[in-house]
Amino acid sequence: AQLHGEIPELLDLGAVPVLVEGPFDAVAVTLASQGRYVGVAPLGTALTEEQARQLATLSTRPIVATDADLPGRLAAERAFWLLTQHGTDPLAAQLPDGTDPASVLHAHGPDALIGLLEGPRPLGQIMIDERRANLPARAAFEAATRVIAARPPSTWATTTIEAAGHAGIGLETAAKHLRAAVTEWNRDPAHAAAGHLGETAEVRARLEAQQDPSQRWRALADEIDPRLTTQGDWPALAQMLQVADAAGHDVTELTRRLVADSPLREMPAQDLRYRLVVELPEPAAHSADYATQNECTGAPAPCGTGPRAPVVTTRSTPRVHGR
Repeated sequence: AQLHGEIPELLDLGAVPVLVEGPFDAVAVTLASQGRYVGVAPLGTALTEEQARQLATLSTRPIVATDADLPGRLAAERAFWLLTQHGTDPLAAQLPDGTDPASVLHAHGPDALIGLLEGPRPLGQIMIDERRANLPARAAFEAATRVIAARPPSTWATTTIEAAGHAGIGLETAAKHLRAAVTEWNRDPAHAAAGHLGETAEVRARLEAQQDPSQRWRALADEIDPRLTTQGDWPALAQMLQVADAAGHDVTELTRRLVADSPLREMPAQDLRYRLVVELPEPAAHSADYATQNECTGAPAPCGTGPRAPVVTTRSTPRVHGR
């Protein structure tokens, strides 16, 4: 029923509570920061309603630092809906894939962990980004609006305008959707949150599909040109989109722009791959093209055909492994 690791003396002095998954992670956060942050954990169980109420009394902007894996991302989603019904706007520390706070401390020392805690993003925005990346434009906007409604009013205008712009929806229509979502949330936040928690299976399916580029980018491809996913070049194109996304590009905006003025030709997947290679700046273009060639190795035509930019060998980025 209680959060493990809560230290009232430090919290009274202004320490920021950090929600983690396990007791070792909680200890790691508190020790590494020398009390600037206090790790709290639900002891390996799912965060409960009672624990969320406790955490909301400690801070209106707690940091969520769950493990950087699928269960951890789902735990962060759960924390968002449980915490926001109590008036909080949680932040999220973005850990390297496959790590947790204790493993970051063990492998890289306290400064690395503190650096991650000092640069959190709004958890709601991370959830909006996930919807935008993995759902068709209209569905992504509607899902994003439900997240926006649970956040403070001071964030509504900016995030709604941004979400509407990405979906190509007019501001009047966007405002109408926001009013409906806010009304539903304000009427009974606990009931609304419970409904969103019931969508966890859908979120899980989308996050699992992210591990397969062909599945992750399928909805976007179908929106741009339904022929894309039927082409032999589709796996290579999906891998290229994955690399571009990892390099920090807004893949949705980029691909929509590339086809806005000129429809794709009779080999749409190959055509879009070529446009991406021409468009992406160095070193992303070379890296994406290199990944595409690796994807195409041994594949039948047309995967290995068509115009291609010069290829350079890229080194993989070292990954921090969990304990």
